[in-house]
Amino acid sequence: MSRFRSVKCVLFDMDGLLLDTERLYTEGTQSILSEYNQKYDWEFKTKLMGKRTDEVARMIIDHYQLPLTPEEWVARSGSVYNQLFPTVKSLPGVAKLVHHLARNKIPISVASSSSSSAFQLKTENHSGLFSMFDNIVLGDNQMVKNAKPAPDIFIVAAEHFKNDGVNQEDCLVVEDAPLGVAAGKAAGMQVLMVPDERMGEAERKEATLAFNSLQDFDPRDFGLPGYGYTPVTHVIFDMDGLLLNTQTMYSQVSSRILAQHGKTPDWDFKMTVIGRQASEVADMAVAHYSLPYTGQEYLKMHEAELYSLFPTCSLLPGVEKLVRHLHAHNIPIGVATSSARKVMDIKTSTKHSEFFSLFSPIVTGCDPNIKQAKPSPEIYQLCASRFSAPPSSGASCLVFEDAPNGVQAGLAAGMQVAMIPHHKVKKEYLMPATQVLATMEDFRPEDFGLPPFSL
Repeated sequence: MSRFRSVKCVLFDMDGLLLDTERLYTEGTQSILSEYNQKYDWEFKTKLMGKRTDEVARMIIDHYQLPLTPEEWVARSGSVYNQLFPTVKSLPGVAKLVHHLARNKIPISVASSSSSSAFQLKTENHSGLFSMFDNIVLGDNQMVKNAKPAPDIFIVAAEHFKNDGVNQEDCLVVEDAPLGVAAGKAAGMQVLMVPDERMGEAERKEATLAFNSLQDFDPRDFGLPGYGYTPVTHVIFDMDGLLLNTQTMYSQVSSRILAQHGKTPDWDFKMTVIGRQASEVADMAVAHYSLPYTGQEYLKMHEAELYSLFPTCSLLPGVEKLVRHLHAHNIPIGVATSSARKVMDIKTSTKHSEFFSLFSPIVTGCDPNIKQAKPSPEIYQLCASRFSAPPSSGASCLVFEDAPNGVQAGLAAGMQVAMIPHHKVKKEYLMPATQVLATMEDFRPEDFGLPPFSL
């Protein structure tokens, strides 16, 4: 039962809501203001959030009495922001919610005051996330005549879904800024606010509902499908690109070999081979790129360079915290990796042997009981069977994967799969996963009935 009026469509602001750009705006703006011995204060910043670039420039110059024209401020600040934007991260709960809505075919759109050029910079390392949206409306769209707090941008975004039977009042706006909340309300829409923790209670009360994080939002509050994940008793982890940052090393070495032959990596091809056994990948790469090698020759070149890099690999963010948490709570945890045992040892023995001792079982791609590599479910089925107390069914296992082939394998084994993909992985490969996260740091164990992290 929904707490508020049921909606059919969700419209998302971007800056400070999907992406942590507001922090970068603050950092960049302060770096310029410091040259004039000025301090960028929070109260003034809240008046700028959601406004267009030209309005922000005029307001900053007037407020701080700067000896600059608006055009000069835009040029100066733009240069600073352009260096910062490609480093921006998505905020907690974003990938999980966007994927959930897209997977349930709920129409979703971005409605951001950012210009097209700024949007490109901000999202270049989040192309997979933004591929899940049905529509994107930006501040320089000619149909958006007036900036927030005017309702124009949300009205334009809603209009895109009119043929799907969506009216303005059927939309939920998700915003972080008071101006955006006002714009959504002016459009006759309900507004979920996820403000900066410094935002006052008066601003929060203007929204239909407010949370400190999208992690706390239950879509059922507005009549949307609930997450509905099934509780699990066992957890199985892939290794490369999921526990360890070795996928980056694979990509670097492959790129160098291809460059010697005037070729560049094909991302779509990579999506078809991640998670397969090394010999199979080598044969496929030689054929795909028409390289003058046999599969074995290519593999030998590849391994010679990789083996010198693997001992330097690191655990990915959030991995150690989750694994040690599960181990401390006696949750059975295993590893199922396509890497051969010898290669796994090279990756783990120098820096991570104690960490990997926490897992039991560990199943590698060279196991004689595995006839087919991922996307076959064999490796996950075998791993599940080797727990000292095996799960009652595949549905009692949660698999963590980064690769589409691995997701297919886990699902084919009847398991739920939490996917933590590379940022370029597009919608078609993301939709099958049970859950999608930007990083292991965003995982909430209680989603799957596991013990929550202590506060």
